[in-house]
Amino acid sequence: MKKIILSASLLLCGTAFSQKDTSYNKLSIDLGIGGVNVLSPRFSPGYGQTFVDPLSVRAGVRHMFNKVFGAAWVLGYDHISSKANSTKFTTHNISSTIQGYVNLGNLYQLSEVNQKFGLLLHTGAGLSALIGHDAYNKSQRDVTLSIVAGLTPQYKLSNNLSLNLDFGFNFNLGQSRTFDLASYSPVPGLGKNFGYGTIGVSYYAIGKNKAKAHADWTPNGFASTKELEALRAKLAATEAKLVDTDNDGVANFLDAEPNTPAGSLVNSKGQAIVDMDGDGIVDSEDFCPTVKGTAEFKGCPMAFAQETKTVIINEVAGKDLTGDIKTKVSVVSKDVNFDTKGTSVKGSFKKELDALAKLLNENTSLVVALHGHCDNVGEDILNNQLSEDRAKSVKDYLVSKGVSSSRISTKGFGISQPKLSNDTEKGRAANRRVELIVKTK
Repeated sequence: MKKIILSASLLLCGTAFSQKDTSYNKLSIDLGIGGVNVLSPRFSPGYGQTFVDPLSVRAGVRHMFNKVFGAAWVLGYDHISSKANSTKFTTHNISSTIQGYVNLGNLYQLSEVNQKFGLLLHTGAGLSALIGHDAYNKSQRDVTLSIVAGLTPQYKLSNNLSLNLDFGFNFNLGQSRTFDLASYSPVPGLGKNFGYGTIGVSYYAIGKNKAKAHADWTPNGFASTKELEALRAKLAATEAKLVDTDNDGVANFLDAEPNTPAGSLVNSKGQAIVDMDGDGIVDSEDFCPTVKGTAEFKGCPMAFAQETKTVIINEVAGKDLTGDIKTKVSVVSKDVNFDTKGTSVKGSFKKELDALAKLLNENTSLVVALHGHCDNVGEDILNNQLSEDRAKSVKDYLVSKGVSSSRISTKGFGISQPKLSNDTEKGRAANRRVELIVKTK
């Protein structure tokens, strides 16, 4: 039963993968002749098991659904005879089966190793009839279900012909008589097995595509027409991206300004080089494009750099909290985080700041220091100012809630005190913060 299911599965797979590709031939006639060898014979008592004239013939018409899967109708003939002792018998086994085929050569791309050799796997089922005479010279026959499986190595002789060896195994399910047909099997219904081996040819010059190479010898690795069209479309799209409309040496897909005037001097992004403040540093690389600066400070003036590096501004003094008030403050004095380059207090932090403002208003002896920090994105001279601006933003919010500005100090640390590693986005997000440090006078 398992073999029947396997055979049916192969046929279904073949149908599922069937293609309308007519670039190769799909039909063939397969012929083979050789010998038969009984693997598990059952004979009447006194009969020998040595065959003196073994013969096996197979002929089939095969259709490949595609380069891997196919099916065939196969007629088989096996001549089984013995002259052992004084008893002779001759039995003819005639079978008709439908078999599914798998081209292992194309499935596993064996053609990349050698284009002359192929390998087919086949299995299927059908009817088989044992015909002959018993010991009393009485005509006998036994019809059974025949299940077949085999392996067929191939050698390509030409586009129209290949040489084949076929090694098969036949299982007669429900065979009730012995192979000599002289008596019933000791165990009625038990299957009888025999193997066969043939040598033959496959002839491909049939059908409407007979002038083309057969599926057996058309490697599966070749792209289909649809795949080739898709590759051509990708190539055309790539070529279009490489066009340089303004002839500035930068392809359009990289050009931030694809229509710069002819002869313009551009940077690697195709942007026209402009220096508005005339400090010799182009605007695209100038952190202070409207104020003359120096290369040392990325186009900013030295005075601005010195100003932004002054990060401590009038920090209030106080003592560390103890007791119950320390517990209350710890609940609401959490870090306030900011977006990249952002200085505005986000709505998600206003509830905690409101609670802190209320606590400060109720306890006028408390003072708060706001420490601003940045991630490592951007230049130090700008991050110093950004960290201070963030601290001032939180201060302005607390003042708007009634807290006296004289009780709040701000301090910017730039990138000097990261909370987590700046190597990850999570770490950088944690570093864009203002820490709230509450003390008592």
